[in-house]
Amino acid sequence: MSAAPRRRALRWAALAAALLTVAVCGGAPAPQPEPEPDPAPVPDSGGLPFASDSPWNLPIPDSPVLDGDSEAIVAALARDGGASALLYDFGVPVYEADADTPRVTVTCTQDWGQCPVEAEEVPIPAGAQAAPGDDGALVVIDRQAGRVYDFWQARELNSGQWSVSWGTWADYDGWGNAPDEAVDGGATGAGINLLAGVVRLREIRDGVIPHALAFASSLSCADEFRYPATKTDGNVDDGTCVPQGSRLQLDPSIDVRSIPDITPGEIAVAEALQTHGGYVRDVSGSALAVAFEAPAEGEENPYPEVAGFPWDYYDMPHIPWDRLRVLRAWDGG
Repeated sequence: MSAAPRRRALRWAALAAALLTVAVCGGAPAPQPEPEPDPAPVPDSGGLPFASDSPWNLPIPDSPVLDGDSEAIVAALARDGGASALLYDFGVPVYEADADTPRVTVTCTQDWGQCPVEAEEVPIPAGAQAAPGDDGALVVIDRQAGRVYDFWQARELNSGQWSVSWGTWADYDGWGNAPDEAVDGGATGAGINLLAGVVRLREIRDGVIPHALAFASSLSCADEFRYPATKTDGNVDDGTCVPQGSRLQLDPSIDVRSIPDITPGEIAVAEALQTHGGYVRDVSGSALAVAFEAPAEGEENPYPEVAGFPWDYYDMPHIPWDRLRVLRAWDGG
C-alpha cells in the first residue's frame, strides 16, 4: 500500500475506534474533524534503477583503456576549474507512481517521429512539477509497470492534460535506453533516459553514490557519439569536443578525502567518479555539468547543509577535474 492510502486507512480506523467507544460508553458521538487532504507528492529518493550490469551500475574495471584524445578532451572540459552542479533550475524532479496515481494524456509537440508517451495514458502524480529551467525536466518511476518515464519541457495544461516537447520511457530493469529501437531513445540529447546517472537526494544524505553520474557539456561533438548514447545534440566540430556517450573517470589513485576544504557532497561525487565514472549525455551552458535530483517544494533540501553546495550551479571546485580521463569504451575495454 502506498503512503497516501495508508494515511487514509489510519484516519478512518481512528474514527471507527472513536465511534466504538461511544457505543460502549453511551452518549452521542463527539463531532469529528474532516479528514485532512493528502499532502503534495514528494519525489522518491530511494532505489537503484536499471540493470546491475548496465553502463550505469557496472563499476569501471582496473586499468581501463583510455581514449587516444583523453588528455586534450579533459584539458578542454576542465578549463573553468570546476563542474556546475545542476541542482534546481536544471535539476531533475523524480516522482513515484503507484496504482492510485492519476493517468493522464500527454501530447508531444516536437515532430520527431513516434512519441512513446502518446500511445496510452501515463501516470503523473497530482501536484507534480517539472523543473523551472528551460529544460522543464520531469521523471516518473512506475515500479509496478517496470517503467521510468522521462519528459523534456513538460508542463501541465489542466487536470489530466500535459504537454511535453518530448517524452519516452525505459524499462526500470533495463539499460537506460528506450526498449523499442524504432523510438529514438530517452529525453536527453544523447537519447539516454533522463533518470540515468542522476544523483539522488538520498544518496547525498547518505554520502554514497553507487552508480555512474550524468554529465552535460557545451563541448559535445556535433557528429560523433558512442554507446550508450544513441545520438547527439552537440554542435562542436573541432578537436576539443567530447563525444556524447563518453565515460569519464576521476583518477582512482587520488585520496579525495585528504583534499583541503573538500565538502561532503564533493567527496561523494568524486568517489563515484573514481569507481563508476560518468557519461556525457547532454549539452549544457558550461564546459562540464553534473545532473542532480531537484528537491520538491517544501521538502527537506540536503544540498546547502549536508552536501555543502550553497547555491545552484555550485562548481564543486575542490574536485581535481583536470585529473579526469576519458575511457575508450564504456566497459573499459
